[in-house]
Amino acid sequence: MKRLSQITLILLLAAGASSSAYADAPLAGCAAKRDSISTELRLAREKGYADKVTGLQRALDEVNAHCRDDALSERRKQKLIQAQAKVSQTERSLRLAEEANKEPKKIAKLKGKLQKAQSDLAALQAKQP
Repeated sequence: MKRLSQITLILLLAAGASSSAYADAPLAGCAAKRDSISTELRLAREKGYADKVTGLQRALDEVNAHCRDDALSERRKQKLIQAQAKVSQTERSLRLAEEANKEPKKIAKLKGKLQKAQSDLAALQAKQP
């Protein structure tokens, strides 16, 4: 078992060395997920967090087995569409509340919701490749 851990560590270090050679090109999609999990896995191993290593190894196995860039892209598009719909819905609710002269407290609450929805949308748009 110890030998297996040493081999795994060596492979991860070799993969890290080869990926650092391509550090100029940013990773995207499944490759970015793999790289992120591998980095966390390496750190967890270095610090001796056995439970975290187990979970991260499972996550890495899942990404390797099931991650597809086209599915990730489609999921991002759906999240973006949902965020845009949330902004539109909240803007409409705010406009209706203002037209109906609702309580200032309710209008302030809707303005806060609108700001949150807009910031969520902006964050998703910033993540778009």
